[in-house]
Amino acid sequence: MKKANFSSIKTKIFVSYGSLILIICIFTSLLYYYTAYNAFLKNYTKSSRQLSKIVSHQLDQYFEQINSIQKKILENDEIRDYIFVDAASQDFESDREFQKTIYTITGYDFGFFHMNILNLEDHSLINFGSRYIYTPSEDYKVTPEIQENIIDPAVALRGRKFIVPPGHGSLNIVDEDTPTLSFVRSFPRYSYSLSEPKGVIEIQVTSSSIQELLEATLLSYDNQAESIYIFDEEGRLVYPLDLPDEELKYYISLDTENKNDFKNPFTHKSEIVAGTSSSRTGFTVLLCTPDSALQSNKSFFRNVSLIIAAVSLLLLIALTYRLASSISSPIIKLKESIASLSLDSISEKSAYHADTSLNELEMLSDAYNHMQLRLKESLDDIVRSRTLSIHSQIMALQAQMDSHFLYNTLTIISIIAEENDDIQASEMCVKLTRMLRYITEDLSKSTTFSGELEHTRNYTDLMAIRYGGQICFEYETEPSLSSVCIPRLVIQPLVENCVKYSRSPDRPLHILIRTWQDKDSWCAEISDNGSGFSKEVVDGIYEKIKKLDQEEAYPQIHINGMGLANIYLRLKLFYENDFRFDIENHGGPGDGSSVIIGGRMDHEK
Repeated sequence: MKKANFSSIKTKIFVSYGSLILIICIFTSLLYYYTAYNAFLKNYTKSSRQLSKIVSHQLDQYFEQINSIQKKILENDEIRDYIFVDAASQDFESDREFQKTIYTITGYDFGFFHMNILNLEDHSLINFGSRYIYTPSEDYKVTPEIQENIIDPAVALRGRKFIVPPGHGSLNIVDEDTPTLSFVRSFPRYSYSLSEPKGVIEIQVTSSSIQELLEATLLSYDNQAESIYIFDEEGRLVYPLDLPDEELKYYISLDTENKNDFKNPFTHKSEIVAGTSSSRTGFTVLLCTPDSALQSNKSFFRNVSLIIAAVSLLLLIALTYRLASSISSPIIKLKESIASLSLDSISEKSAYHADTSLNELEMLSDAYNHMQLRLKESLDDIVRSRTLSIHSQIMALQAQMDSHFLYNTLTIISIIAEENDDIQASEMCVKLTRMLRYITEDLSKSTTFSGELEHTRNYTDLMAIRYGGQICFEYETEPSLSSVCIPRLVIQPLVENCVKYSRSPDRPLHILIRTWQDKDSWCAEISDNGSGFSKEVVDGIYEKIKKLDQEEAYPQIHINGMGLANIYLRLKLFYENDFRFDIENHGGPGDGSSVIIGGRMDHEK
């Protein structure tokens, strides 16, 4: 199994950017969750406030209906007459007319539970609603609680209504098992009279009717999970009936004008509380939504944020993996191309092409292809240089064959010539021996200017003895060049070419060997007064030189045939391209010609 490479570019890019993307996705999903859920809470709180106003408005309308009935009853003169005059007689017809008048005002469903009318002059009580009965004063007792909680406040308000919450007093309790809320006000004996109140009217509505109204309102707005708490200006509980005092105090203390998110100290759970106070009744309506009722909404936003995070993570990780692959794949292919690179495979056809749109990788691909071409050129130069060196060594080996035999033979001839007093023959043998030793040394090794000129003088001395007055050699040399390093056999072969190709039986041949220094270069000129080079010969020489420059492998160099092209080739190998090689004719035919060569003086081989 292939072991995972966690240090690769692809892995590092994928892990690094994948981790960053994971963090961004988590952060984004959390940000979305909190932003969206908080926006939902804000809208929900706004809706709760609006709903609390609607609930308060519904109660106001309901209580206004009761208040309107109460005022119509008090404004009816027949009812007043009955209360203060006819009721005490307990006449059937009077009672019947009273009931008919009440039904005329309220209708037969009269919209309330019970009504109590107390005559403050004789403390008689008239009951109407769930039952009708006249209770004379001797049968009805005004208790201190009724006096304090109902009569005194009603008289003090002089006709203005006040509402008594359930359990805080009533003129008369008809059914102990039916909690009621009372609308109470006092009234004078005569309509539109400003005299002292002579009666108190109480209309009772059941707590269940209020509950039905609240439940119908919540149902119509699909908000059945909320709880409603209603209390009056004195902090007395109106709805519901079973709220503990401590919890009631807690809700009364809430500042719902500036804040709506609270934590209930009794349930230890968060809840949203929206409140509205009514100027008509003085009631405060609190609409409470527990956090558990919003749990489904919270789960919805959480699940949506998780889905968004998961989808975004998958998409971004896929894009990251593709990005990492687009960067690493060309690099891997480049590595494989480098690993398979060899001398035989280097060519323009093996150039690497990066399949990518990234500028940096394209630049790397171009640099690699450029390096490959330069490497090929360098290797070709090395191969040519080594080939030439091997050929030179072979040539030297060929020249050294039986060299000891030749040296010994020439030495014996020299000794015999000396014994016979033939000094010239002896000198020729010595010079020839020196020449043979010079040319049979390794051609790849350089020599000095003085060594090359000494070899050339040995050759010209032999040619002067051989041809006598037919050839004249002249030297004009620069002594400062004696120790300059130059290639071996670059001057003597030029002189030899003059001897071979420029002699004419018509006149003596004059050959000039001249050397000089030109700035930081040395120069050597070998000129003669022969027939010169024809245009065909010069063109042939330069054409051969051009082919040598274009060939990848240099031709073999033979010891016999050190021509101009071979001298050019060895100068090029020694000095690369920083050398001089010129062929010149002095004038017309018969005016002679010259060959000028040169190279850097600071060259070290």
